[in-house]
Amino acid sequence: MGPSAASQVTWMNGVVAEFHKDYPQYKNTKVNVVWVPWANRTTDWTNALTSGKNAPDITELGNTDTPTEASLGALANISSNVSDWSTKSDLVSGMLANDTQNGSVYGVPWFGGVRGIWYRKDEFAKAGITSTPTTWADLVKDAKLLMKKFPGTYGLGAPSNYTNAIVSFIWGAGGQVAVSKGGKWTAELTSPQSEAGIKFYADLLLTQHVSPAKYIGQTELGAVGATSGGSNEDFAKGTLDMYIDGPWAEGELATVSKKYESQWASFPIPSENGPNPAPAFAGGSDLGVWAKSQNKTAAWDLITVMDNPSNATTFANSQGFFPEFTSQLSSGVYTSSPVMSGFAKAAAYTQISPLNSKNWAAADATDQIIPNMMKALMEGASFSSTVSKANTELQNVLNTGKET
Repeated sequence: MGPSAASQVTWMNGVVAEFHKDYPQYKNTKVNVVWVPWANRTTDWTNALTSGKNAPDITELGNTDTPTEASLGALANISSNVSDWSTKSDLVSGMLANDTQNGSVYGVPWFGGVRGIWYRKDEFAKAGITSTPTTWADLVKDAKLLMKKFPGTYGLGAPSNYTNAIVSFIWGAGGQVAVSKGGKWTAELTSPQSEAGIKFYADLLLTQHVSPAKYIGQTELGAVGATSGGSNEDFAKGTLDMYIDGPWAEGELATVSKKYESQWASFPIPSENGPNPAPAFAGGSDLGVWAKSQNKTAAWDLITVMDNPSNATTFANSQGFFPEFTSQLSSGVYTSSPVMSGFAKAAAYTQISPLNSKNWAAADATDQIIPNMMKALMEGASFSSTVSKANTELQNVLNTGKET
């Protein structure tokens, strides 16, 4: 998924060569790699599933996509393959659990990542900030201090269309987006804890004024569908002091400007009262075998090469993600890096539900329930009625796939 970046093409070419070497029975098997833009993935999968044409043998999926595609019958049951896989015992258990539906496995984790807060070490030092914030109060205090020390900047970007960041503040107050009870989802955006997280995020603009109004209606990458021009670009240019995103953003930031690259570092998104970080959404990608593939055995064999500890770690590191193997995560290579250390700490505090609900894509990508709620709040809408409406819509979509 995504653009065919040169580093990814080089990596994939190496994997294919290794595949042919390790499995001589496939020496004449051609591996055709198709790069699909993330925004097109659902349409392409649906078309392939309904028409039976242009279906892949192997597909990358965002880990929130896997439960949905499995429920639609798009993915093959690979339980027996995974059970016999020599590296299974080293997988992060929670990541594999996301690929398991009703006791059957429909994908394997490929790499993972979490969001945290990017900052600049030189700015913190000049502002006299000696430790990164671990509470919301400290986060706001530091944002305001940075704005005072560096006039013309904003302290912390809070785009309205940024569900994967907003949920951390809900979780960081002890709230939940929704919980599953007896096979049904109950939305909990209106709990006191969840409302505290929602209000704090909206107030970064409304009352604290540490985020600019131009981020209303934007993702972290600017206008919806853009790849730059929002808080990511402002941070890279030095007009935004702190910026929420994952370690994968490093390449994007450097493309905008390398002026402050040597000073970039990270810390986890704080919880309301500390000391532990707020849970971060455990994002990442999986690999699955297509249910209608005529080459399921070869597909699985190629996955084992793509996803062995060496190749998966190399790929993850090149893209700013973490490998899915506990043995790799426990090494010092991440904790010793100013950029990666904060994200590595955040990776120990993660959550995924309900973002792995089979109807989450409809709730978030299609109906944009949380982004629309936050946008309305930032534009001055009534807090209680706006959150209540979003809560009702969310519960309906999670249970039925439709708002009403």
